[in-house]
Amino acid sequence: MQKNGIGSKENTDKQTEHKKSRFFLFAVYFVVYSAFFDTHAQMPVLAPYAISLGAGPFILGIVVGSYSLFNIAGNFTGGLVIDRISWRVPLFSGLVGIVIILLFYTFAGSAYYLIMVRAAHGFLGGILVPAALASLIGKGKDSVSHRPRLAIFGATIGMAAITGPLVAGFIAGRYGYHPVYYFLAVLMFTAAITAFFILPNPRATAGQNVLLPISFRQLYSNPQLRGAFIFALGTMGATGTLATFLPVRTDILGLSHAQTGMLFASFALTAVFVQMLWPGSLRGFIRGDCRGCVWGQFFLASALIMAALWQSLGYLFAALIIYGIGFGLSFQGMLGLVMEGSQAGWRGRAIGIYFAFYSFGAAVVPPLSGLLWQYIPTLFPFYTSAALAIGVLIYGKKLISNND
Repeated sequence: MQKNGIGSKENTDKQTEHKKSRFFLFAVYFVVYSAFFDTHAQMPVLAPYAISLGAGPFILGIVVGSYSLFNIAGNFTGGLVIDRISWRVPLFSGLVGIVIILLFYTFAGSAYYLIMVRAAHGFLGGILVPAALASLIGKGKDSVSHRPRLAIFGATIGMAAITGPLVAGFIAGRYGYHPVYYFLAVLMFTAAITAFFILPNPRATAGQNVLLPISFRQLYSNPQLRGAFIFALGTMGATGTLATFLPVRTDILGLSHAQTGMLFASFALTAVFVQMLWPGSLRGFIRGDCRGCVWGQFFLASALIMAALWQSLGYLFAALIIYGIGFGLSFQGMLGLVMEGSQAGWRGRAIGIYFAFYSFGAAVVPPLSGLLWQYIPTLFPFYTSAALAIGVLIYGKKLISNND
């Protein structure tokens, strides 16, 4: 009887822990979805909103770019805080701060005010996203349990990228710009409330962690982390260029806004599908994270060249599906490299620097590609970002050969 009682109690405890684990994962994925929904929802809204406030082309570029610039600063700051305290502090403070900042958007009376709001938004987003990833990876290196989590992490981002612009475009078209920001503030507030219930951690007290000294050079000397950083630059340089200039390309071909949206959706859905397959079969088939990134860069470069050359909607859909395959392979490969190449005492900084490269690629490559196109009309931006992806591919192959 006593043994049965003990066994029953153990089973109850296991069920309770399982429920807590499921709620923890749901909360983190909801935070991730909300954070990236917030980012992508502003894609169809921000530029016309800034123009309505009197922004010219130069100021518009600063409004858009200020987010990415301060996002990089937030990535570094978030990484330090994760290692020094925990991921809980930047996660919750980032969510609460973004709720407040989203409301400030509605008070904008000039484009210059909007620049300051975007800068604050970028910084807070920069500390939030690394914290969400750190909460999934944790302190260990258990690849078997972490890889499915990372697959869902990437898929969640993909779903946010699909639904964010659609919802924001609908709200802005029917009700105006301010309701978009009210809706986003409510969504992020809900995420903050959800996150509040996963913050208590009786096994660790804030401030107990010792910040192990490690320099950027030491982090970069790790071949897995170096690969993740460089692949992030190529991947997001290509993706930022695609997001910026695909509408230009479709306009040249006479396609509608709806058809352009369908092209973006085909890329995002394909990337989601590839990432869900990654931990179960694709990673073993391709033989590792670094090779996944290399193949990812190959597909990204090929798809961009195809999209620049092909003229019909059907061929463009094929190019965007190929692009989705490349992004899915590269993104999951990069996350795996960060996880395997980092250690508990400085994993937060590794994640922060990874996302800094991620943001830097999206911030710098598209305007440089556009500038080259301005002076060399035959050099459409897709060719420039494809060349970068090929360069990253060559570097990645060298990295593999040196570490096999």
